[in-house]
Amino acid sequence: MASASSSYSSREKYDVFLSFRGEDTRDGFISYLYDALERKHIVTFKDDENLESGYRISEIMEAIKESKICIIVFSKDFASSTWCLNEVVRIRECKRNGNDVIPIFYGIEPSVVRKQQEGYAEAFAKHEQDRREMLQQWRDALKEVADISGYDSKKIRPECKFVEKIVEDVSSKLSKYVSTNDHFKRHLIGIEKPMKEIEGLLCIGSMNVLIIGLYGMGGIGKTTLARAIFQTFHSHFESCCFLNDVREEFERHGINHLREKLLFELFKDKTFLNMESTVIQDRCRRTKVLIVLDDLDAIFQLNRLLPQVCSFGDGSRIIVTTRDAQVLKSRADGLYEVTRLNDFDALALFRLHAFGQNSDLSGYEALSKSAADYAHGNPLALEVLGSSLHAKSTKEWESALGKLKTDPDRTIQKVLKISYDGLGDKAIQGIFLDIACFFDGEVDREYVESILHRNEQYSDATIGISVLIDKSLIIECQNKLSMHGLLRQTGKAIVCDENKEPGKRSRLWNAKNVSYVLERSTVSAN
Repeated sequence: MASASSSYSSREKYDVFLSFRGEDTRDGFISYLYDALERKHIVTFKDDENLESGYRISEIMEAIKESKICIIVFSKDFASSTWCLNEVVRIRECKRNGNDVIPIFYGIEPSVVRKQQEGYAEAFAKHEQDRREMLQQWRDALKEVADISGYDSKKIRPECKFVEKIVEDVSSKLSKYVSTNDHFKRHLIGIEKPMKEIEGLLCIGSMNVLIIGLYGMGGIGKTTLARAIFQTFHSHFESCCFLNDVREEFERHGINHLREKLLFELFKDKTFLNMESTVIQDRCRRTKVLIVLDDLDAIFQLNRLLPQVCSFGDGSRIIVTTRDAQVLKSRADGLYEVTRLNDFDALALFRLHAFGQNSDLSGYEALSKSAADYAHGNPLALEVLGSSLHAKSTKEWESALGKLKTDPDRTIQKVLKISYDGLGDKAIQGIFLDIACFFDGEVDREYVESILHRNEQYSDATIGISVLIDKSLIIECQNKLSMHGLLRQTGKAIVCDENKEPGKRSRLWNAKNVSYVLERSTVSAN
């Protein structure tokens, strides 16, 4: 999965467009509805001004097009505004192009709108004098839109329940709005399958409080996937928080800073930012929350950010991303391993960054395949490589790809090396380097352990290998061990960086370097 773009396409600018007659509903029902949508983090367009001082008509019409859902609040004097009627015409056009429309009949019978009776008939009689050319368009649009199943304010009381029902419907519609094409526009290629699988783990309808963990190697798309889940389902919750880079933030500012940030994002209140406070604990217990803790690398970070004493409201969900599955095993209710992109999606993602489209330029076909193969389905690598090769000639591509075989991209290496540095234990780091340098392809685990145990530094290689598996640095499948190509290259690069002189490095695996050392070095007994 590629990282989410910060700016969506124009088609996705707003979740909801509100069409209403301001004099009828602005300070009452519309203000309550707008506030409820905003609290659910639903991006809503509402024109708060009159035509003369507010948005130009072209901006309003464009906002309708850029909204997924249009809500039309039909009130008593709605039809008296030619502005509102023009909006309905535009909304009808966009409905035919895929927008959802929700009509709301506020204090008025739906049949009055459909048949244009009572105040609507009076309004059209006045419009006939100066806007005759638009009458039929307005009539047709009103009838078509009013025929859609909507909400009658007289049938759902009190008004707070009425608003709640509408917001639930909007949330439901939005959660089904993400399409393959939308994902492609946002550079979220290959995300459909994992999102469906994680949605199954989340059990959104369940009232249990669940912690779901996403784990995998660096650059594999854990954060991107968590953010896509957050954006898709946040409207189902009363309060939400996405905490980025927990590992890095913890190192820089400490746990109290993270706790305060979490509580402020959830409750938007600077008065109570102490998790030990009984006031805060009570608020947490009463609130259905969605929390994402991104990039944890130790269980104590999770336990201190969300101590057992701090419980959340029924139906709450907490998503944790990490490179270390062991961080999650003691508290997670479900685990999901984020794996590499398949070859088809990997090539599509690479092309998107290299060419801005999912197709090759003439003469680049084989080179694109070679670059995608090098990245081995790692989205970060695909993005970095694609972007670095953008707008370059085939000769430059050939040179760059040839160089990667001996000189890995430093941006990719920096991200992947974080996991190696995080191992801490020199013996386990040594096991990682040995596997990276000496064991190609899939190798039987018992065989690897038997070789490693011959080195007295690896007193318990079995545990060391298990740690590497938990930290997504090696893969075990049916007692066979393997390593992602980029991680293998990272391990070899770490050894090469030990010294420019091959004979002074801790490991030699290249036949050329071995011959060089044997020919030029004096062997001494150590």
